[in-house]
Amino acid sequence: MGSRLPPSTCQNEAATGSIDPTKADIATLREQYKKVISWENKCIWFDKKQPQSTIYLPCHRWQAIVATHKHLLQEHERFFSRSQMPSASAAIRNVPFNYAMFDRMWRYGIYSPLELLHRNLSETLVHMLDFIDYVSSTLNRFLAFDPALGVVLYEQLGDVTRYRMAIERQDRKHWARISRYWYQKAADRNPNIGRIQHSLAVLSHSDVLQKLFYLTKAFVSVQPYPPGHGQATIDIFFDHWKNLPFQHDMAAHFVIVHSALLVNDSGDRFKTSANIFMSLLPRHVQRPRSLNQHEVYIMSCNIASILGYGTPEYQHMADHFSKQNSGAAASESTSVQKKADAIFLTFGTLSVLLRHSKFPNVVPGIHISLAFLWRVSFHRSVMEMLEVAVPWQAVTAFLNSLFSHDTAFSKIEDQNFPVGDYGTAAQLPEDLLIRGQVWSKFYYPESFLKDASGYGISLDELDQEEVVRKNRCLWLGVQIAKVS
Repeated sequence: MGSRLPPSTCQNEAATGSIDPTKADIATLREQYKKVISWENKCIWFDKKQPQSTIYLPCHRWQAIVATHKHLLQEHERFFSRSQMPSASAAIRNVPFNYAMFDRMWRYGIYSPLELLHRNLSETLVHMLDFIDYVSSTLNRFLAFDPALGVVLYEQLGDVTRYRMAIERQDRKHWARISRYWYQKAADRNPNIGRIQHSLAVLSHSDVLQKLFYLTKAFVSVQPYPPGHGQATIDIFFDHWKNLPFQHDMAAHFVIVHSALLVNDSGDRFKTSANIFMSLLPRHVQRPRSLNQHEVYIMSCNIASILGYGTPEYQHMADHFSKQNSGAAASESTSVQKKADAIFLTFGTLSVLLRHSKFPNVVPGIHISLAFLWRVSFHRSVMEMLEVAVPWQAVTAFLNSLFSHDTAFSKIEDQNFPVGDYGTAAQLPEDLLIRGQVWSKFYYPESFLKDASGYGISLDELDQEEVVRKNRCLWLGVQIAKVS
C-alpha cells in the first residue's frame, strides 16, 4: 500500500536553519504514516495467515497477535496526534479524515483481530477481554482529545461493547445497555445511516414493537441497511413467532403481520392476524399515558411496509422521496397483493387511531401519519395509489377537533414549518424517531434536528407538548389540502 501523503520537501532546509513549519509537519506526519503502513501490513499478514475456522495456537502466539494489533492502534494514535499539532495547517489536520484512517484502524486494527479471537473463544477468552479493554480505552482517548470524533467512533464503541456482551454471559444485560448507549449516540450523530438502526434493533430485547421499529427503520433509512445483510436478524426475530398459537396479544399479531408482508405471504395468516391486531389495538392505546411511543413504532413499521422494507422495488419508491416532488409513475414491480395488504394494514391502523384520538398515546402516531401523507402529496403517482384507502373523513374530523379559541391560524396557514412564539420550533419525541427515514427527509427545516441528542428547545420553555403537536397536525392538514 503506497503513501498518499504529500511528498516531503524539506530535505535541504535544515542546513540553512530555516525550516518551514508546515513542511516540517508534513515530513513528521509522513514518517509516522510509514509506521502505520508497516504495522498495518504486519496485521494484514497475520490475519490472512489464520484459517477462517477454529484453530489451536499456543498462548504465546495469541499474545503476539494481540500485541501486533495493539501496536497498530498505538501508531494510529500517534499519527492522529501529530496531525493535530498546534502548528498543523487545516490541510494536515484533515489528513486522517481524507484518508479514512479511522475506517482503516477499525478494519485492520480492531475488527479483524476481534473476529479471529471470537472464533476461537475457548482458547482466547482472556486475550479477547484484554484486547477489548485496550481498544475501548484507545477509542475513549480519541474522544477525549476531540469529542467531534464521535461521528465516527461512537458506532465503533458500540460494536466493541457488543463483542464483550457476547462473551460475558453473566453481565450480558449490563454490556447490552452500554452498547446501546453508544449506538444511540451514534444514531444522534448519523440519523440517516440504517446500519446503526439495525444495531439498535439487535439490542432491543425487552420491547418487541421497538425492535421491529428499528429493524424496519434500518431498511427505509436515507442510507438503507440492505435487507439481505439483515436476513439473519430477520430470521431469528420472526422464527420465534412462527409457531406460536394465536393469542390475544396485540404485539404478537402485529409481528406476525409484518413477517407475512416481508416474505410476501398474503394468505389467511396475514388477514387473520391483521384483523386481530386491529381489534386489540384500541385496548392498548387506552393504557395510562406512556413514554414508550408504541403508536409511533406501529405507524412507522406500517409506512415501511408501503415502502417495501428496502426490497428491490423500494428503490424506485425511495427515488420518489429523495426529491421534494415528482410526477413519475410508481413502480409496478411490487406484488399487487403485497402492496394492497400493506396499504390495508397502514390505513386500517390509522382509522383505529383516529377513532381513539381522545387518548393522548394515540396522537403522536397520527402526527407521523399526517407527515407521511403530506410527503406523499408531492408525488402524484404515489398518492393516486394510496388515496382511496386513506380515511379522509376521519382525518378531517380529527383535525376539526383540534381547533380552539387560541388556535394560531397565521402559523398553521403559513407555508413554513410552524414555530413557537420565540421563532424556534420545539422538537417532539416522535421527531427523533422518524428522522433519518427516506420519506421524512424534507419534513423538517434544514437545521431543525441539528441538535439531535435530545430536544433542541425545552418544551417547558415554550408551548406544552400537546399544543406543539396539535399545531403541527393542523399545519400538515392545511398543507395536504393545499397540495391536493
